[in-house]
Amino acid sequence: MADPRIVFTCFASSDLAILDPWREHRGRVVGSAGEPGRSVGAAEAPAVVWQLVSANNRELARSADIFDDYEDAVISANEAVQFAGSDGVVPTSDPLTGGYGWYIRVLGHPAVVCGRWYLAERERRHALRLTLESMPLARLTPGARQYIGRNTLPSRALA
Repeated sequence: MADPRIVFTCFASSDLAILDPWREHRGRVVGSAGEPGRSVGAAEAPAVVWQLVSANNRELARSADIFDDYEDAVISANEAVQFAGSDGVVPTSDPLTGGYGWYIRVLGHPAVVCGRWYLAERERRHALRLTLESMPLARLTPGARQYIGRNTLPSRALA
């Protein structure tokens, strides 16, 4: 059986609209507890995120932060693999939908957040258990996938 892994995705700019849901999710999961995030560089700088995925490519968790370079994202992922759960897990609830979520503190700050909201407490516990079991086994995938938006693809002439 394949091991869980951490995959990285790089975006050309941190102000791309596709990153807004990532920021919004983090804000609702972690922001409800009033925790600050790591700072991110200028809007025109690249943005890198990471995701913990299972052997079947299902997202189990994601980085709480958006990083301004690949090296910082790798450091964060390594810290998560080494120290996941050492600073505690914080359960949260979404005030808008009533969904259940969680985040994991690593080295004093929120580092890992649930990939989505769960409809039941039981689902949250199961997802968190899978994440905590998978994190120490995860291998970091070298390099980052490059996100290419529809507006950046070269146009092709129709024949």
